[in-house]
Amino acid sequence: MSPYFSSTRFVKKYLTSIFLVLCLIILSVFLGFNYKANTLIKEQLQRQGRAFFQEILLTRQWIASHGGVYVKLTPDTEINPYLRMIPDLDVVVSGDNGQRYTLKNPALVTREISDLANGKGLFSFHITSLNPLNPYNAPDPFEKMALARFEQGDDEFFQYVQQDENVSFRYMAPLVTEKACLQCHAAQGYAEGQVRGGISISIPATEMMREMRENRTWLIVSAFGIFLLITSLISYISKAFIRDLHLAEGRLLDMASKDFLTGLLNRREAYNRLGGECARSDRTRMKVGILLVDIDHFKRVNDTHGHALGDQVLQSVADRMRETLREYDILCRFGGEEFLIAVQGSNTKDIHTVAERLREAISRLRVQLPLGDNLEISVSIGITERGMGESIDQAISRADTALYRAKAQGRNQVVFLPSDVTPS
Repeated sequence: MSPYFSSTRFVKKYLTSIFLVLCLIILSVFLGFNYKANTLIKEQLQRQGRAFFQEILLTRQWIASHGGVYVKLTPDTEINPYLRMIPDLDVVVSGDNGQRYTLKNPALVTREISDLANGKGLFSFHITSLNPLNPYNAPDPFEKMALARFEQGDDEFFQYVQQDENVSFRYMAPLVTEKACLQCHAAQGYAEGQVRGGISISIPATEMMREMRENRTWLIVSAFGIFLLITSLISYISKAFIRDLHLAEGRLLDMASKDFLTGLLNRREAYNRLGGECARSDRTRMKVGILLVDIDHFKRVNDTHGHALGDQVLQSVADRMRETLREYDILCRFGGEEFLIAVQGSNTKDIHTVAERLREAISRLRVQLPLGDNLEISVSIGITERGMGESIDQAISRADTALYRAKAQGRNQVVFLPSDVTPS
């Protein structure tokens, strides 16, 4: 597998994990905000319901403590027929000026205030019990559920209720029988301190629910926008990171596979590639020529002109060989001033021709000396052919013997040893 592909997959996997974690965090934050907003709204409505209940309760207590209130009797004034059932209770009285008045008990006052508030679109409330005197006070399903909870010990009950296209927040708390209430409710069997019913309060919440939906929509759109932004940023960062990573990997591969001075392959990388060439040669029967190139009198160059010029000579020779050889030929710095070359050829003559062309190209090379003179360079080359199934080291050893002979015969020449010759 290509190291580039492996690293790219790793980076994408790593950045994808970061993206998913960030998305989960953002999603959690938005869900938390939405939950908190809904909770705050519900708590606000709950506090309103409690406040309304206490106001109603205080009003009822005041009325009950005075035995009810009398209001002018007009054609539009309702007389409570259930009060007439209570013995010795003056439901209708006349004033000194002859004006007649009718008694309003807490339940009737509460109902009339509710009708007034409901007509203004504010809220409404309803007094109820499981055993009402007035059928109007019979509990609805929500109130029955609340009354059942009160019997179990709960001190309040609330929930959203859908009514056609409108939504109301229903709140209900229990009514505890007080001494002043026994005048009307003692006949029902209630005792002081006993829960005899409750007051349910309905607060319009349609507009508030609409705002909650709009808020939730805004949160979703905002979250989606942030997801897109994060996706774009992650994509941009990943591309830049992968590009820089590829460049860094390329540099690392160069450092691991190339000679730092000449830029040629190093010995380890050359052996790796030679292994592939030899395997292909065994399959195709194509000859592989092994060339060992040594710069003549290189030690003298270092000793006379210094190592800086010696490095320049090595670089110049490497460049000239790179220019002369084919792209698919293997060229490496074998060590010191020696270079190893592996070339493919159909016959021995082709391989020998490559070596001779290389020697001539280098012999024309000139390196300028500090004083203005030019240094002539020459190389000795030992070449051989790798035999079928032969190891790389055996072929290189034979090329090294050929190189030794070239140097012994006067340098600046090419010596060939066939594959059937055992290196001495």
